Amino acid sequence: MEINKKKYRQELKYYINNIQFEEIKKRLSFLLSTDTNIKQEGNYFIRSLYFDDYKNTSYYQVLNGISKREKYRIRYYNYDTSYICLEKKSKLNNMTNKTSVKVTQEQVEDLINGKLNINKENPKLLNEFILKTKFEGYKPVVIIDYNRIPYVYKAGNVRITLDYNLSMDYNVNNFFEKDNPKIPIAEKNMSILEVKYDDILPNYIDWLINMNSLERTAYSKYLNAQKMKKQIK
Repeated sequence: MEINKKKYRQELKYYINNIQFEEIKKRLSFLLSTDTNIKQEGNYFIRSLYFDDYKNTSYYQVLNGISKREKYRIRYYNYDTSYICLEKKSKLNNMTNKTSVKVTQEQVEDLINGKLNINKENPKLLNEFILKTKFEGYKPVVIIDYNRIPYVYKAGNVRITLDYNLSMDYNVNNFFEKDNPKIPIAEKNMSILEVKYDDILPNYIDWLINMNSLERTAYSKYLNAQKMKKQIK
C-alpha cells in the first residue's frame, strides 16, 4: 500500500548560522507545535540511503538546476528499523511531491545487493523502483545523516524544519550500522531551515521566521554529499 502520497507543495530553503538557529528555534518552540515523531531530546535522527543511475542523472540534474526531476531514497528514523520507507521525491521548480511505501530491512538489504525482484504482492512504487535498479542501473550511492527539529502549523499545512549535524558515509553497507564513520557535508556552524506549505504561506509564519533577513538557498543534501564523496575518492 502506498502511503504519504501528496500533491505538490511549495518548498523554501535557507542557510542559517548558529545564532539564527537558536533565535528561530526559540520563536518556533514558543508559538508552534512540534510534530508527533519528535523525541524527548527535542529532535529526531534521520538516516537516508540515496540511489542514482549509472549516469548519475539525479546528481547532474540537481547540479545543473533542472527544474523537473526526481530521486529515490530509503529512510528510517532514530535507528528504528521497524519502520523503513522507500521514497520517491519529485521536484518541479520550488514545488515538491513525495510518495512513499513501507519496506522491510530484508528488502532493503536485497536492494543494496541487487537481489530484490518484481513481485505482484509488492506495492506499486517498490516494483517501479526495482525496475529502475534492473534496467536503468540505479544503485545505492551515499548515506546521509542529520538531526531534525520539526514544527507544524495547521493553516496552510505548514511544516518548518531545522536540520543540523549534516553528515554522510559513502560506504552504503553501513546503512544499518549505528556507529558508522560520518563526514560533515555542511559548512561549520551552518544548518538548513526548510519551510513547506500547500498554496499560500500565512503572513504570521513569514513574520515569525523573518525570512526576508535570511539567505535563500537551493542547498541539496544529496548534491553536497556526492561532491564530498568525489573529493575524498
